[in-house]
Amino acid sequence: MRGLIQLFAAYGNFLLFLLLEGIALLLVVQFNQKQHDILNHSLLLLTTSMEHRVDRISEYIDMKEELVKLQGENQRLKAQLESAKFSNAVTRDTAVSDSLEQLYTYIAADVVSNSVLNTSNYLRLDRGSMHGVEPHMGVISQDGIVGVVRAVTDHYCNVMSILHRQTRIKAAIGSEGYFGTLSWDGKDPDFMQLSAVPKHANVSPGDTVFTSGYSQLFPPGLIIGTVDEVTVPKGQNFFDITVDLRNDIRKLQSVYIVIDEMRDEHQQLDEAIDE
Repeated sequence: MRGLIQLFAAYGNFLLFLLLEGIALLLVVQFNQKQHDILNHSLLLLTTSMEHRVDRISEYIDMKEELVKLQGENQRLKAQLESAKFSNAVTRDTAVSDSLEQLYTYIAADVVSNSVLNTSNYLRLDRGSMHGVEPHMGVISQDGIVGVVRAVTDHYCNVMSILHRQTRIKAAIGSEGYFGTLSWDGKDPDFMQLSAVPKHANVSPGDTVFTSGYSQLFPPGLIIGTVDEVTVPKGQNFFDITVDLRNDIRKLQSVYIVIDEMRDEHQQLDEAIDE
């Protein structure tokens, strides 16, 4: 009670002014039709604006839920593709087995942060070890390859973007399937460079560049982009090829982390070679 008295003692005049102003405004609006209409119109505009904002928030929430559903459906469909299966077909005399075993599965994720202006760019995704993510897993989107998981926490992972100076990806080109190494020169985020393709290969601008399947990072046959320019440096036996990327890394919002279900077997064989 003492605090309330002190408040009125300190701000009594100001509070009395506000009270009188409120009463005056109420009387003006109450007994003047024009001011009454102005107030009602202003309140209508305010409530309409608030309702519009609430509707937009509700629409955003509904779209987010729908996006999660679509990601789950795409994840399931990708796992059913032929490139995501491992054929166990074996011919022994006349006995043939045509069973298929799952080779790749996918984890849907959203992009939390993304850089494209550096020479060593990374993305951060909202999936981590609790979701089954491990280092050295490939990351793709609906339009092509994205990068490789480098570091993982419980709920997040860092992905080395294909727009990174250390990127080295085996890629094939054209109908003949010649393959080379895809890298980035740190300049234009729309283009990468494909090297080590022999100059006797039939390569022309417009040819499709796709994942070769010679690594366990990405399923084979994913389109990376198209050939933009082909040159042969003087005295060299290999093309210098500029690849126009299909995937615009700058616009990424949703991606898929690739799980190679045969990864452990590959690691066992690699360890046996190193012994």
